Amino acid sequence: MDYLSNCVFVDESAFDINMRPSTARSAKGTPAIVTTPSTRAVSHNILEAISAKGVVNIEIRLSNLKPKRIKVDGSRKRKQPQPKKPASKGTVTGHYMLFLQNAMNFMD
Repeated sequence: MDYLSNCVFVDESAFDINMRPSTARSAKGTPAIVTTPSTRAVSHNILEAISAKGVVNIEIRLSNLKPKRIKVDGSRKRKQPQPKKPASKGTVTGHYMLFLQNAMNFMD
């Protein structure tokens, strides 16, 4: 098997515009405080297939979910039962399979 022509690495990355690092730096003696917006932005998913010869296929998917305000637990006096999470509406197995099929068709 010729790995230089037949080996493909597939990766998926998700991000939104409001992503911030989990760590921060501050001046000596002051706390590191990072303020983040209370509204999440629309998520973007990037699917890419890369081989030794270069990029084989790349696809950007937008999430169908609308941005929501993030609920802060400290604002409630009593914890109420959380509603069940809805079924996933983002990138699902069918999207990956279609992406892989397109990548393999491109390589043939």
